[in-house]
Order: sequence, then structure tokens, then C-alpha cells
Amino acid sequence: MRELIRCWQHTRMIVLIALCAALYVAVLLPFKIVSIIPGITEIRPAAALPVFFSFFFGPAAAWGAAFGNTIGDVLGGTIGPGTIFGFFGNLLYGFIPYRIVRSLLGSNDKLRTATGRFVFVFIVILASGMCALPIALGVDLIGIPFGIVVHTIFLNNTLVSFILVPLLIAALGQRIRGMNLGYDQILHSDEISTSRKIGPFLVFGLMLLIYLVRILPFLSSAIPFLNLFQVGFCIILVFAALLFV
Repeated sequence: MRELIRCWQHTRMIVLIALCAALYVAVLLPFKIVSIIPGITEIRPAAALPVFFSFFFGPAAAWGAAFGNTIGDVLGGTIGPGTIFGFFGNLLYGFIPYRIVRSLLGSNDKLRTATGRFVFVFIVILASGMCALPIALGVDLIGIPFGIVVHTIFLNNTLVSFILVPLLIAALGQRIRGMNLGYDQILHSDEISTSRKIGPFLVFGLMLLIYLVRILPFLSSAIPFLNLFQVGFCIILVFAALLFV
């Protein structure tokens, strides 16, 4: 989490934040007309970008995804209450991938190994889930069904990322490193928080638990003041990811 703050002290990281946001918006906007849930989500080939950017640009990808999604909602005419939850969902979407690579693999190069491929699948599933869940919990408060939103966002993010991210890494990964634009080539080692190997699995378990509590009627109906709990679930998810992944 430390690097999310420290990155603002480096000019190149600020430029990368702006670049990630601009590219995200540029790919989001043309598909705003292909709406799945009006005002909430649409078909998003751009969903591959935060994951790809995260592997190389680290915290810049997290901020770029958060700001880019917000700007996309404003320019695309879909701004609403869901935009607030979308900011944090996309922040986590761009934050989680590089953190898991650091904790479980150590470097992007190991994504090419057999172990790396399994880790990549885990990364996409966790990042997509942690993007979808806070957004779905939030917009459910304004009457948009949780189940439809969480599954739509999750499936779109995972399918697009599984297909496009490996292609983007193969095409652009070495060039980015060669230009010394990797976040670990810009930030000092003491500016990047320590990785915990158990952290991503704890967050995955928490995510799954909250999903089951909300999606299973006999569990959700047993919770008094469910709307208040949903806000609490969102806050817990965000802080758990930022602190433990």
C-alpha cells in the first residue's frame, strides 16, 4: 500500500498514471454504446488493460484504472452512484496483479513458467472478483440486483484478461522494461511495501465468504440491516486488499 502514496513523488510515475488513465478511457468510450447494464457496465475489451499495466507499472496502473474508469463514466454519460464504487473496484483491479506477482513469483519473467501460468489464472480471478464485488455490493443499494452485476463484471474481466493480457505481455513487455518504465525501475525498494505470500489467499477467502453471504438467500436474509452491512463489506474488502495482498 505504501507505493500507492509514494508513487506521487516521482514524475515518471505521475506520467504513467496519466497514460494508464488516458488509454483506459480511450478504449472504454467506444464500447459505452454496447451496454449490458445501462449506467453500470458494458462490454469491455479495455478490462485487459489494468491487469497488463499492473504487471509493469504497479501502483500507476491502480490509480490509472480508478481515474480512467471515473473519467470514462463522465465522458460516456454513465456517471452515477455506481461510479463511486467503480473507483475503488478499479483501483483494486489495477493494484492486485503486481502485488501477487511480487509475493508469489518475484518477477514478471516467471509468468512464463508452469507455476507462473497457474498464478496468472489466480491473479485474474482474484483481481476480477475484487473489482466486481465492491461495485455489485454498492449498486445493489440503489436497486440494481447484486447477482446480475457481480457475475457480469466478473465474467467480462476474466474472459477478456485471459485472452488479451498474454498477447499484450508478449508484444510489449520487453519494450517497457527496455525503456526503464517498470515501477520497480522507478521506485526505490524501500518505497514498495513488503509482500506476504499468505495475503492473497486470505483476501481470496474473504472475498468468497462475502460473495456467498450475499448471493445465498438463506444467509443474506439472516443479516439484520443488510444495506449497512453491505457498505461495511465494501470497506473491509478495500482495506483487506490494500493491506494484505
